[in-house]
Amino acid sequence: MYRLRDVLLDYQLTRDTPATRELAALLAPLDDELIHTLRVHLSTELTRRRTAALLHVHPNTVDNRLRRVAALTGLDPSTPSHLALITAALALTSR
Repeated sequence: MYRLRDVLLDYQLTRDTPATRELAALLAPLDDELIHTLRVHLSTELTRRRTAALLHVHPNTVDNRLRRVAALTGLDPSTPSHLALITAALALTSR
């Protein structure tokens, strides 16, 4: 059982607003591998070595994938303001 506090962002993002589609579209250029990499990277609190271990790849591969995310979306996962948008867009893509 979840409390609202546990899912605040997800709950808020389930409400359709004029920005919902545009926010979700931010990650449209990414393939499943890059989306999965982002999800794992977020789940490890942005620890690239833990991300690499969970993905069974070299840490440099994680770096390369995150650079591809930035190149394809214009959103750099290492930039806090971009990370907030990425997190919100990921929440929308999972609903």
